[in-house]
Amino acid sequence: MLPHLDFLLGRNLNIVPDFRHEYGKAYFYAGQLKKSKELEVAVLEKRRNILGEDHPDTLEAMHWVAWIYNALGQFKEAEELELLVVKKRRDILGENHLGTLKAMANLVWIYSEQGKLQQAKELQVLVLKKRSNILGDDHPDTLMSIGILAIIYTNLGREQEAEELETQLLEKQRRILGNDHLNTLTTMGNLAYTFHGLGKLREAEELEVAMLQKRRGSLGENHPHTLLNMCHLAFIYRESGRFEEAESLDVVVLQKRRNILGENHQHTLATMDILASTYTALGRFREAEDLEVVVLQMQRDVLGENNPYTLHTMGNLALIYKSLGKVQEAKALETIVVDERRVIFGGSHPHTLRAMANLGSTFTKLERWQEAEVLLVEAREKQTAVLKANHPHLVETMQNLAVTYTKLGKSMEAEDVNTALKNI
Repeated sequence: MLPHLDFLLGRNLNIVPDFRHEYGKAYFYAGQLKKSKELEVAVLEKRRNILGEDHPDTLEAMHWVAWIYNALGQFKEAEELELLVVKKRRDILGENHLGTLKAMANLVWIYSEQGKLQQAKELQVLVLKKRSNILGDDHPDTLMSIGILAIIYTNLGREQEAEELETQLLEKQRRILGNDHLNTLTTMGNLAYTFHGLGKLREAEELEVAMLQKRRGSLGENHPHTLLNMCHLAFIYRESGRFEEAESLDVVVLQKRRNILGENHQHTLATMDILASTYTALGRFREAEDLEVVVLQMQRDVLGENNPYTLHTMGNLALIYKSLGKVQEAKALETIVVDERRVIFGGSHPHTLRAMANLGSTFTKLERWQEAEVLLVEAREKQTAVLKANHPHLVETMQNLAVTYTKLGKSMEAEDVNTALKNI
């Protein structure tokens, strides 16, 4: 379909806005976000001019542009637009209108993507309360709101609360919707992710295996949900140290996504990145490097240099470079990641802090101890505020900081850090 759209749009035909909107959606779902953005921005401007700022179709176009901004990592622009949609729907439709609640739910996702988890949680609690009062406790939208709140709890490190919510939700969905309903299976997947966060890898694996069997039976081997399920199961295998089993699944998913979605689709690129991580875990660094270099180039072309997914790949490639002894190349990439994540997420976001700690570790390999100290001290201080005391990222930061203090002759500081590590 997309080649036909490229042909039509390339001829500069006077296509009415509604068709441009549908074409923009097609490009969005095909992973061609820049083309989607170009079309949807044009639709929004035309609707503003013809229908006015407050027309429902204009607000729907605003939402779509915000969603594309979010996918492109342009979080500030996404948040500003979606906040405007929420405000206008509140003013026009009222606080309790379902359209207003939908806009609020969309804003929750945008907050979550930026790491503004507290704001996301507070808004989602409000959405859940209102949907429960208006639609009832068993309405699909209410149940979906419970699931989203549980995901936010997981991301906040409140896995116990997430587990309680998801367990209750799963029981209710099984009773109301049945064991094989897509929403039931989605909740099973979310609960498996929560189990992983709690270290319950066996329980997580059991859920993922059951889901995969059901999705293969009801949706088929090549359905996007089936492939996503296979990715999640491969992740659990990798976390359990079963790297060969993870690789087998990753390779199957990559081949299928290449055939179905194409080489440049975000999901294909994400699978290549995942397979590279598996190769890294297996010590196959050259193969990992080859894959990751391709992914990074494609993401730069499709998403841009400062997209969060592009930065994630840069960080992974930097780790591979360090394993191959290419420390200068790693430093160059990690410097970009730190700078861009500070702009996108802020200086205290876990993604930014992880990047700072990685760059600090690279400075230790280069024996640039003072630069390492500056980064690692800041990373440790801020990670302590947002992560659990035994979180692997915080522990690794402290270990590198202890080594750095020792090399700088700061024996007392090194001893303090090592004592803190022993008490974890």
